[in-house]
Formats: sequence, C-alpha cells, structure tokens
Amino acid sequence: MQKSMLAASLLAALTLTAGAFAQSPVVNVTLVNGQIRVDRDPVEVARRMGRDVPIRWQIDPRENYSFDPTGIRVEGEQTPTGLRPQDQLPRECNGGPKHVTCVNRNTRPGQFKYTVRLRDRNHTLIERDPIIINR
Repeated sequence: MQKSMLAASLLAALTLTAGAFAQSPVVNVTLVNGQIRVDRDPVEVARRMGRDVPIRWQIDPRENYSFDPTGIRVEGEQTPTGLRPQDQLPRECNGGPKHVTCVNRNTRPGQFKYTVRLRDRNHTLIERDPIIINR
C-alpha cells in the first residue's frame, strides 16, 4: 500500500512538472535582401508546454538591424471568416532592440496572425506576418 501511494505521488509530481521541461519556443529573426525571415513559421505551442508559455524572438546581436519599439504585434485569431479579437497573447510585445518576448496564455487551441516589425540600418520599417499555433 505504501509503495503504491509513493508511486502515485511521484507520478502526480512528474505530470504537474512535465510542462516545465518542455522548451519554450525561440524564433531566430534575420533580414536578408530587405526581407524578414523567421526560422519558425508557424511558431507551435503545444498543450503539454503548460500555460503562460514565453515565446522569444531574437536577432543576432552583431546584426545592423533591430526590432521596432513594437517588435511583435498580434493582429488577431485566424478563422475561416477572417481575423477576430483573441485572448491568448498581448496585442503588442516589446523588448530590447535585439529580442522580444510575449507570453502565450496557451489555454485553448487556435491560430494567431502576428507581425514582426524590424528597422533596418536606415531605420526603415520592414514587416512580415507569420503565424502562432496553439495545439
């Protein structure tokens, strides 16, 4: 009886912390010939990652471009009839010139359109619209 209670307790502890071991998404952002490239499109956030999953977008610190002050802007949830307001991510995500982090509530599945906003070395605004998917 004591062994089965111990086993059950260990299993419960592992289940509760499983999300903590899932790695949060990191998206590397580059600017090539005036076009933004992201190495994850879509950014996938799995249910097993738990709630309040940080997503980090980063630029190599040696590059001569940076994030706009509003580096990531969440436009809305994609539906068959178009975009609608969403409740999973903040509307605007800010950070330093070389990284931006948003916290995804990850409480339900959905597809979310967002805009990456960079400034090149001449301070020209360049944008791209990838997707985040909560599974």
